[in-house]
Amino acid sequence: GLLIAGERTGENGDECFGQICTENRGVMRFEIALYGARSHTGVHRKPMDMSTRLIDARSRVSEILSRHLTQDSSDGWNSQISYPYIQVGSPGIFNISADHGVIGIEVRPIPQDDIAGLVAELQDCCSAQSLELEILVQEAGIICDPDNPYLLALSRAVRDVSGEPPALGRKLPGTSARFAPRGQGVVWGQSGIAPHGAVERHYIQSIEPYYRVLTHYSQILSGRSS
Repeated sequence: GLLIAGERTGENGDECFGQICTENRGVMRFEIALYGARSHTGVHRKPMDMSTRLIDARSRVSEILSRHLTQDSSDGWNSQISYPYIQVGSPGIFNISADHGVIGIEVRPIPQDDIAGLVAELQDCCSAQSLELEILVQEAGIICDPDNPYLLALSRAVRDVSGEPPALGRKLPGTSARFAPRGQGVVWGQSGIAPHGAVERHYIQSIEPYYRVLTHYSQILSGRSS
């Protein structure tokens, strides 16, 4: 009925009760590749400049992504685009043209954005430009039904233990909640700072309250709590 991903949702580092994130971004990763034939750069016939072609492809892809993805909203709930790598040629080799080049692109889409339409336009663009598109990961974001009974029970458990209404939020990183059946997943966890960073730390005082909420939640689900 509900998948709870127990990842960190208190990121100020001092919260005893993390947010219940009912909306989660997805993850899309793909590569755009270009292939050619190696040749001597000093011959009369000029070899294909793969660097220029790939940079042009990046520009075209950027335009497509801008049309399909929310990147500037007043509340900061946006899709994210990054270009982690572009590889073409070999350092130190000047007289042989490259025969292969690739761009890596990562998108973290909010659930409100149309990923299917984005993929269709990318495929058309790459086909027209003799580029190869390989989609490695394509997982849309999710929104949990606010009336999901298991979510309502979790909210009640947090309220009963903390004495305050639970804080609801949205999770920017792509989390395992996106694998929830029918999108019925949330992220709810403990607190800390700098996830994946050099000074990442866990807020120890958030562990015991989290355990108490889990215990109370199980009692609610089993009917042992009125």
